[in-house]
Amino acid sequence: MGIPDIAEALMSIFNMYTSIFLLSLASNSIPFVSIPYLGVVAGYSIIYRDLPSRVSIILLSALGASLGKVLIYFIGRAFRVKLGDVSKSNVELFKKVARKSLFFAVLVFAATPLPDDVIYIPIGIMKYPLTHYFTAVLIGKTVLTSIVALYASWMAYIAEVNLLVIPALVAVTFLLSYLVVRINWASVINAFYDKGLRGSIKVFTAEVSRVLTPAARKPKTAP
Repeated sequence: MGIPDIAEALMSIFNMYTSIFLLSLASNSIPFVSIPYLGVVAGYSIIYRDLPSRVSIILLSALGASLGKVLIYFIGRAFRVKLGDVSKSNVELFKKVARKSLFFAVLVFAATPLPDDVIYIPIGIMKYPLTHYFTAVLIGKTVLTSIVALYASWMAYIAEVNLLVIPALVAVTFLLSYLVVRINWASVINAFYDKGLRGSIKVFTAEVSRVLTPAARKPKTAP
């Protein structure tokens, strides 16, 4: 069953807003497995372009996704019960050292295509404050769904105005998707922690250049 089939099944039972909320919730509740709910968000954003509908779609999707990540958090909390005393001491030490940067890390992972469950489960293990965790995830998911919804609406509007723009928009979309997948986001985030915003921008620019520049051909060696 594909995403359109899931969305249609939900719509046959619930209204649009409830369907978006439930699909976002379910997609973010399964560790390391995600239903591409953002495609449904983009589709509805193209159909319903008035401001109240668009805001409702963004907020309900972000809320559902954030609540789904709360379940991931509690999965981490459940693992903590099985830790020995030494392991728990190490977790507490790490929490003290990383407390200042965890909120930002949670927000960044929620707002980007990074595999967020990789850090959300350990955050649950260290019993990071749930209110801080949920706030960071909600902000990040709101940013992510806003970008998806606004970009989808903008593409639909441009396509209506000038059909010749569609190929260019498709090309830009594929290029952005390619960059998102190929960029080493871990390096960018590490640079932010080590060198600040300017350093992370420099690393990000270098990553974009690396991804877009074809690898130099190695000279052939004589047999």
